[in-house]
Amino acid sequence: MKKSRSFICYLTLLSTLSACNLYGGLSSPSGDEQHLDAARACLDQNDYPCALEHYSALSGSSFQDTKINETSLAELAQAKVFSFSDLISSLGTALGSGSSFSAMAKTIASQNAMNGVNRALIQQTFANNNLITTSQLRGFSRFISSLAMINTILASAIGPDGMLTATDIASGGVACASANFPYASCGDPGNDLDPSNVSDPANLSALGWENAPTLGMLWKALIAANTEVPNFITGSSSGIFSSINDVLSVGALASDQLKRKQLIIMLGLQ
Repeated sequence: MKKSRSFICYLTLLSTLSACNLYGGLSSPSGDEQHLDAARACLDQNDYPCALEHYSALSGSSFQDTKINETSLAELAQAKVFSFSDLISSLGTALGSGSSFSAMAKTIASQNAMNGVNRALIQQTFANNNLITTSQLRGFSRFISSLAMINTILASAIGPDGMLTATDIASGGVACASANFPYASCGDPGNDLDPSNVSDPANLSALGWENAPTLGMLWKALIAANTEVPNFITGSSSGIFSSINDVLSVGALASDQLKRKQLIIMLGLQ
């Protein structure tokens, strides 16, 4: 159960930053601790420009990891592509399941936040988080950026009904889940989630995520998330972590058709 406790610990800590807030209305905060308290007070009010202003004022090296991590969280929340309240809501019980991704993607789509500008922002937070010196916090922060990218790309596939369904992933809809080679019912459904492209970014550290979302980009975001999990969770994983690992089991070189099949199964789509 260590793996569950460590993840829940991060969620509890980072989703209640304002609970640690000592900023009591000082009109002109000075010094790193007061700026950090002010930033968290602004987060508590969903005032992201205010929070980012105070995070940018942090100067001490002892606050560097906190500054990078919480700045990324504020930027993702401001862009409406990630919040801990949405993540906790989507998990349901324990560590969630494949359906948790559908729930988060639905939230992003409802806020019309699945655009190239936001994907570029997510990529930048992933790159920035690599500067965090504490290995566990760095891994967790990069996982969150990867998770935001996964769900933002999935949101781009959602149709006018506002729900992520099997027909949003594959031409044959739910029939793709039981299809055998050559997976004829697992073709491109013709929506905003394009087939993989040779010009897709090499990984989440590379530029180019503002381009049209593709299945290949989604796969690379999944790989990035899966890579970070062992950096902040010890032992075997379950919930959303095992869901990511399961969908990647076909390998990066699998055809788009097989990847679509794995996605439908993992997400539990109908």
